[in-house]
Amino acid sequence: MKKTKLRALLSMGLAAALMVGLVAVTALADDGVPTVTYDHSVKQFQFTNVAAYSDEHGHQYPDLFRDLKNLMPGDAVSQAIKVKVSGTGRGSVNMYLKVESEGDGISADEKLDYAELLDAEGVTLTVKQGETVLAEGSLAEGVKLGKLKSSDTLDLSVTLNIPLTAGNGLQGLQGAVAWVFTAEYIPGGGGGGGGGTEIPETNPPLGPLPELEKGDHFAYIIGRDDGLVHPEAEITRAEVATIFFRLLTEDSRGHYWSQSNSYGDVDAGAWYNNAVSTLSNAGILYGKPGNLFDPDASITRAEFAAIAVRFFGGEYEGEDQFSDIGGHWASNEINRAYMNDLVKGYTDGTFRPDNDITRAEAITIINRVLERAPHKDYLLDDMITWPDNTDTAKWYYADVQEATNSHNYDPKYDKDGNVYEVWTGLRPVRDWAALERAWSEANSSESPGEVVSSNTSSVFGD
Repeated sequence: MKKTKLRALLSMGLAAALMVGLVAVTALADDGVPTVTYDHSVKQFQFTNVAAYSDEHGHQYPDLFRDLKNLMPGDAVSQAIKVKVSGTGRGSVNMYLKVESEGDGISADEKLDYAELLDAEGVTLTVKQGETVLAEGSLAEGVKLGKLKSSDTLDLSVTLNIPLTAGNGLQGLQGAVAWVFTAEYIPGGGGGGGGGTEIPETNPPLGPLPELEKGDHFAYIIGRDDGLVHPEAEITRAEVATIFFRLLTEDSRGHYWSQSNSYGDVDAGAWYNNAVSTLSNAGILYGKPGNLFDPDASITRAEFAAIAVRFFGGEYEGEDQFSDIGGHWASNEINRAYMNDLVKGYTDGTFRPDNDITRAEAITIINRVLERAPHKDYLLDDMITWPDNTDTAKWYYADVQEATNSHNYDPKYDKDGNVYEVWTGLRPVRDWAALERAWSEANSSESPGEVVSSNTSSVFGD
């Protein structure tokens, strides 16, 4: 991933000046909107439609976030920016914005000020496109600005909000921080799932709806080699295929078993081939135009909702449940997923179908499909835990623990009749590599080969 940083000097609130290392600067255009462009062909950022700013040493920098200055508790100031991408070929780029420590050359006091700023409760970044909120997050966690292909342009509004509850603690802070733009390149056209215009290639099921194993609560996620589970990262189409393939009942897996497919980008020797081939044969996975599956692309919220609800069947008649899915290729599936209590939208009434789904969001939907109902207060002390999933107040905490711990449980009901699980004991984690070899041997006369690569112990592996 390519990064570039914007330096910021904190004074009398948040930002006295925002600057960026000079890559390319032009005079103000007619619309005067600051623009950041990532050119993947040379792996460089360019900043245009900005005025030059001189620091205390006389060095000049483009003043990109020129409106975000001299902010105080109670302020919410927005800055219009444009985000562009070029030189990606058939690939796409995810663009992110966050705050990091400036690092070298800052004092210990400045580092403390930086930490105090990032920990300030309620200080958020919000990114909107028109009236639609694309992302919202803390300064440290940052936000995703969007996914773009070559020649795409996003007209965005970035709002820095400092609630009154932040109080006077932010006033007088002195310290250097860096606003970081990150460009994450995704080869092969990205994971847009077609968005509202690119309709997936359908695979009609060749029999009854495939079934998932719902009674046995085995772990279907194993963390990465770094010891983390990465709940807020993205998940690829190949990883999603592998999860649902592992969750099939033995009968359904055997009924729809396949090691061949029509996709030009899924090789017979790929670690995900059996999963993609079998679930495509079952009518659960669809490809993309041009006989492609795009296995390494991040999967969108629309694509994932469509996959999940295909295990339920049926059609939807009625008004759209979300304000931004009209005319979208997956509107029927999204509405059905909502009616089956699999998905929820955002507080502004949107679903944001073309946003990439996070691993935590995907896990939560999978648990709903499987009718699993973990409760943070009824887990076990000796369960597998993750350094990046320790906050029990996070909405996804219990769902991630559910997905990563094989366990026995007793169902319990609250006063309203809602069921939840009380874990009664832990069980060994399954050896997925051995199981997939066994499935290959049982269902195919062909040599199964390495169904799971030797370094892919996790469906979320690198």
